Amino acid sequence: MLLTYIFLILFFSLIVLFIVPKQSKNVLHFISATTSGFVLILASYILSKFDTNVYYFQELITYKFDSQFFNFSFSFGLDGISIYFFFLSTLLIFLCILFIWNESNFKEYVINLLLIEFFLLIIFSVLDLMLFYIFFEAILIPMFLIIGIWGSRERKIRAVYLFFFYTLCGSLLMLIGILYIYQKVGSLNMEYLLAWNFTLNEQIFLWLAFFFFICI
Repeated sequence: MLLTYIFLILFFSLIVLFIVPKQSKNVLHFISATTSGFVLILASYILSKFDTNVYYFQELITYKFDSQFFNFSFSFGLDGISIYFFFLSTLLIFLCILFIWNESNFKEYVINLLLIEFFLLIIFSVLDLMLFYIFFEAILIPMFLIIGIWGSRERKIRAVYLFFFYTLCGSLLMLIGILYIYQKVGSLNMEYLLAWNFTLNEQIFLWLAFFFFICI
């Protein structure tokens, strides 16, 4: 349930930040610091009560979307590795917001930082491979803006286009791996995939698909 609170806090805070005028620096400072600080506290609490003796996912929560046209179900949870990335993301974003406190374009900067935090926390907790892929690619948008606008070197425009191009193209191999898993298993839920017996050749292919994506 705490994951839901974290996602809702970030989502509604982003909406409020979009509405608040750029000139209202004090309000922007209060909202951004309160949001990132409260999310950090919740992440710290999740980390403090995390049971390292359990190998399975914890803080599990499932969202279901049912209608006569579609039926979707997405699960979120944290394991012994993702919990630390989850916590570190909240800590780093909180420190980054303090670092840009006197930035002239604070509103735009902090919105992009909170968007990155929102996407990162989804990435480290989502248990569906396709959602993982979608939100990982979505991070390119705020990263593109931060590097292109606030980059410190003269070649920042070229750098941001290369960053966007290489990351987007490099992820195509991982997308092929994800589509192969769905064609083979019929599901992209990690809880279900843990129980599936892939052949050695399939494991090597999928490992290479994800490994080259991470390297690029």
